Amino acid sequence: MPISSPWHMPVVLHYATAVKPVRVLDIGVGMGAYGFMLRQFLDVTHERIKPETWKTVIDGVEVFPAYENPVWSYAYSSINMGDVREVLPKLGEYDLIICADVLEHFPREEAQQLVKDFLAKAPVLIATTPRFDYPQGAWGGNEAETHHCTLDSSDFAHLCARNDTCETAVYVCVRPGGPAQLVKQAARVCPAVKLPWWKYQVARVLRKLGL
Repeated sequence: MPISSPWHMPVVLHYATAVKPVRVLDIGVGMGAYGFMLRQFLDVTHERIKPETWKTVIDGVEVFPAYENPVWSYAYSSINMGDVREVLPKLGEYDLIICADVLEHFPREEAQQLVKDFLAKAPVLIATTPRFDYPQGAWGGNEAETHHCTLDSSDFAHLCARNDTCETAVYVCVRPGGPAQLVKQAARVCPAVKLPWWKYQVARVLRKLGL
Protein backbone atom coordinates (compact mmCIF):
# COMPACT_ATOMS: atom_id res chain seq x y z
CA MET A 1 0.00 0.00 0.00
CA PRO A 2 1.16 3.60 -0.46
CA ILE A 3 1.10 4.12 3.31
CA SER A 4 3.40 2.84 6.05
CA SER A 5 2.77 1.18 9.40
CA PRO A 6 2.43 3.70 12.26
CA TRP A 7 4.29 1.20 14.46
CA HIS A 8 7.57 1.23 12.59
CA MET A 9 7.62 4.81 11.32
CA PRO A 10 9.14 6.18 14.58
CA VAL A 11 11.87 3.53 14.37
CA VAL A 12 12.73 4.40 10.77
CA LEU A 13 12.92 8.10 11.62
CA HIS A 14 15.01 7.36 14.71
CA TYR A 15 17.71 5.64 12.67
CA ALA A 16 17.43 8.04 9.73
CA THR A 17 18.11 11.10 11.87
CA ALA A 18 20.87 9.31 13.81
CA VAL A 19 23.07 8.94 10.72
CA LYS A 20 22.61 12.64 9.77
CA PRO A 21 22.27 12.14 5.99
CA VAL A 22 22.65 14.95 3.49
CA ARG A 23 21.39 12.92 0.53
CA VAL A 24 18.47 10.51 1.00
CA LEU A 25 16.72 8.20 -1.45
CA ASP A 26 13.20 6.98 -0.60
CA ILE A 27 12.27 3.79 -2.45
CA GLY A 28 8.53 3.42 -2.98
CA VAL A 29 7.40 6.96 -2.22
CA GLY A 30 3.67 6.11 -2.01
CA MET A 31 1.86 9.07 -0.45
CA GLY A 32 5.16 10.70 0.49
CA ALA A 33 5.03 10.32 4.27
CA TYR A 34 8.75 9.68 4.72
CA GLY A 35 9.75 12.55 2.48
CA PHE A 36 7.53 14.91 4.45
CA MET A 37 8.74 13.73 7.86
CA LEU A 38 12.40 13.65 6.87
CA ARG A 39 12.09 17.17 5.53
CA GLN A 40 10.83 18.25 8.96
CA PHE A 41 13.57 16.54 10.95
CA LEU A 42 16.51 17.14 8.60
CA ASP A 43 15.75 20.73 7.59
CA VAL A 44 12.85 22.45 9.34
CA THR A 45 14.03 21.57 12.86
CA HIS A 46 17.23 23.48 12.01
CA GLU A 47 15.14 26.61 11.30
CA ARG A 48 15.34 26.07 7.56
CA ILE A 49 11.63 26.60 7.03
CA LYS A 50 11.48 27.85 3.44
CA PRO A 51 12.21 25.37 0.63
CA GLU A 52 14.88 27.69 -0.76
CA THR A 53 16.86 27.28 2.47
CA TRP A 54 16.76 23.48 2.58
CA LYS A 55 20.11 21.69 2.48
CA THR A 56 19.00 18.07 2.41
CA VAL A 57 18.46 16.29 -0.90
CA ILE A 58 15.50 13.92 -0.64
CA ASP A 59 14.87 12.01 -3.85
CA GLY A 60 12.30 9.30 -4.41
CA VAL A 61 11.49 6.33 -6.64
CA GLU A 62 7.89 5.31 -7.38
CA VAL A 63 6.42 2.88 -9.88
CA PHE A 64 2.73 3.89 -9.69
CA PRO A 65 1.87 7.36 -11.05
CA ALA A 66 -1.59 7.44 -9.44
CA TYR A 67 -0.01 7.93 -5.99
CA GLU A 68 1.25 11.39 -6.96
CA ASN A 69 -0.03 14.17 -4.71
CA PRO A 70 1.07 17.68 -3.58
CA VAL A 71 3.40 16.24 -0.92
CA TRP A 72 5.66 14.97 -3.68
CA SER A 73 6.37 18.39 -5.14
CA TYR A 74 6.68 20.00 -1.72
CA ALA A 75 8.85 17.57 0.25
CA TYR A 76 10.99 15.86 -2.38
CA SER A 77 13.86 17.23 -4.41
CA SER A 78 12.95 14.89 -7.28
CA ILE A 79 10.83 11.83 -7.98
CA ASN A 80 12.07 9.17 -10.38
CA MET A 81 9.20 7.20 -11.92
CA GLY A 82 9.67 3.56 -12.83
CA ASP A 83 10.69 0.12 -11.58
CA VAL A 84 13.46 0.54 -9.01
CA ARG A 85 15.48 -2.23 -10.68
CA GLU A 86 15.68 -0.08 -13.81
CA VAL A 87 15.87 3.34 -12.15
CA LEU A 88 18.50 2.69 -9.47
CA PRO A 89 21.49 2.19 -11.81
CA LYS A 90 20.83 5.64 -13.31
CA LEU A 91 20.99 7.44 -9.96
CA GLY A 92 23.98 8.83 -8.08
CA GLU A 93 25.30 8.17 -4.59
CA TYR A 94 23.37 8.76 -1.37
CA ASP A 95 24.10 8.79 2.36
CA LEU A 96 20.94 6.84 3.19
CA ILE A 97 18.38 4.75 1.35
CA ILE A 98 14.98 4.07 2.91
CA CYS A 99 13.04 1.12 1.52
CA ALA A 100 9.83 0.86 3.54
CA ASP A 101 7.33 -1.90 2.75
CA VAL A 102 8.76 -2.56 -0.69
CA LEU A 103 11.00 -5.65 -0.69
CA GLU A 104 8.13 -8.07 -0.07
CA HIS A 105 6.76 -7.08 -3.49
CA PHE A 106 9.61 -8.95 -5.23
CA PRO A 107 10.60 -12.62 -5.35
CA ARG A 108 12.97 -13.37 -2.47
CA GLU A 109 16.11 -13.68 -4.60
CA GLU A 110 15.40 -10.33 -6.25
CA ALA A 111 14.78 -8.72 -2.88
CA GLN A 112 18.13 -10.01 -1.63
CA GLN A 113 19.84 -8.58 -4.70
CA LEU A 114 18.11 -5.23 -4.24
CA VAL A 115 19.51 -5.01 -0.69
CA LYS A 116 23.01 -5.42 -2.13
CA ASP A 117 22.29 -2.93 -4.91
CA PHE A 118 21.06 -0.35 -2.39
CA LEU A 119 24.21 -0.75 -0.31
CA ALA A 120 26.28 -0.14 -3.43
CA LYS A 121 24.57 3.25 -3.71
CA ALA A 122 24.53 4.26 -0.03
CA PRO A 123 26.45 3.24 3.12
CA VAL A 124 23.21 2.84 5.12
CA LEU A 125 19.96 1.09 4.21
CA ILE A 126 16.85 1.18 6.39
CA ALA A 127 14.26 -1.36 5.23
CA THR A 128 10.93 -2.49 6.64
CA THR A 129 8.99 -5.62 5.75
CA PRO A 130 6.35 -7.90 7.33
CA ARG A 131 7.66 -10.36 9.90
CA PHE A 132 5.11 -13.01 8.94
CA ASP A 133 3.45 -14.30 5.81
CA TYR A 134 1.20 -11.43 4.72
CA PRO A 135 -0.76 -12.34 1.59
CA GLN A 136 -1.74 -9.36 -0.53
CA GLY A 137 -2.72 -8.97 -4.16
CA ALA A 138 -3.07 -5.87 -6.29
CA TRP A 139 -4.21 -2.84 -4.30
CA GLY A 140 -5.86 0.31 -5.63
CA GLY A 141 -5.32 -0.87 -9.17
CA ASN A 142 -1.60 -1.31 -8.61
CA GLU A 143 -0.36 -4.80 -9.51
CA ALA A 144 3.04 -3.93 -8.03
CA GLU A 145 1.44 -4.05 -4.56
CA THR A 146 1.25 -7.87 -4.73
CA HIS A 147 3.33 -9.62 -2.06
CA HIS A 148 5.75 -12.28 -3.31
CA CYS A 149 7.94 -13.19 -0.33
CA THR A 150 8.53 -13.11 3.41
CA LEU A 151 12.00 -11.99 4.49
CA ASP A 152 14.06 -12.41 7.64
CA SER A 153 17.46 -11.30 8.96
CA SER A 154 19.33 -13.73 6.71
CA ASP A 155 18.15 -11.79 3.64
CA PHE A 156 19.85 -8.54 4.63
CA ALA A 157 23.53 -8.13 3.79
CA HIS A 158 25.66 -6.31 6.37
CA LEU A 159 22.80 -6.23 8.89
CA CYS A 160 23.71 -3.94 11.78
CA ALA A 161 20.43 -3.61 13.72
CA ARG A 162 16.94 -5.07 13.75
CA ASN A 163 13.83 -3.89 15.58
CA ASP A 164 10.54 -5.78 15.58
CA THR A 165 7.48 -3.54 15.63
CA CYS A 166 4.17 -5.38 15.80
CA GLU A 167 3.75 -7.23 12.49
CA THR A 168 6.75 -5.65 10.76
CA ALA A 169 10.48 -5.49 11.30
CA VAL A 170 12.96 -2.69 10.68
CA TYR A 171 16.35 -3.75 9.32
CA VAL A 172 19.33 -1.39 9.27
CA CYS A 173 22.23 -2.44 7.07
CA VAL A 174 25.61 -0.70 7.00
CA ARG A 175 28.20 -1.54 4.39
CA PRO A 176 31.85 -1.88 5.46
CA GLY A 177 33.30 1.54 6.23
CA GLY A 178 29.88 3.00 6.94
CA PRO A 179 28.65 4.57 10.20
CA ALA A 180 28.05 1.28 12.01
CA GLN A 181 28.89 2.79 15.39
CA LEU A 182 26.22 5.49 15.00
CA VAL A 183 23.65 2.83 14.13
CA LYS A 184 24.61 0.65 17.09
CA GLN A 185 24.37 3.60 19.43
CA ALA A 186 20.95 4.45 18.05
CA ALA A 187 19.84 0.83 18.47
CA ARG A 188 20.45 1.00 22.23
CA VAL A 189 17.86 3.74 22.68
CA CYS A 190 15.50 2.97 19.82
CA PRO A 191 11.74 3.36 20.44
CA ALA A 192 9.74 0.24 19.65
CA VAL A 193 6.06 -0.59 19.89
CA LYS A 194 5.45 -4.28 20.50
CA LEU A 195 2.44 -6.47 21.23
CA PRO A 196 2.14 -9.71 23.24
CA TRP A 197 2.66 -12.75 21.03
CA TRP A 198 -1.00 -13.81 21.25
CA LYS A 199 -2.19 -10.48 19.85
CA TYR A 200 -0.10 -11.15 16.73
CA GLN A 201 -1.88 -14.46 16.27
CA VAL A 202 -5.31 -12.90 16.74
CA ALA A 203 -4.47 -10.18 14.22
CA ARG A 204 -3.34 -12.77 11.66
CA VAL A 205 -6.52 -14.82 12.05
CA LEU A 206 -8.74 -11.76 11.74
CA ARG A 207 -6.89 -10.65 8.62
CA LYS A 208 -7.30 -14.05 6.98
CA LEU A 209 -11.01 -13.96 7.79
CA GLY A 210 -11.25 -10.50 6.25
CA LEU A 211 -12.36 -8.94 9.55
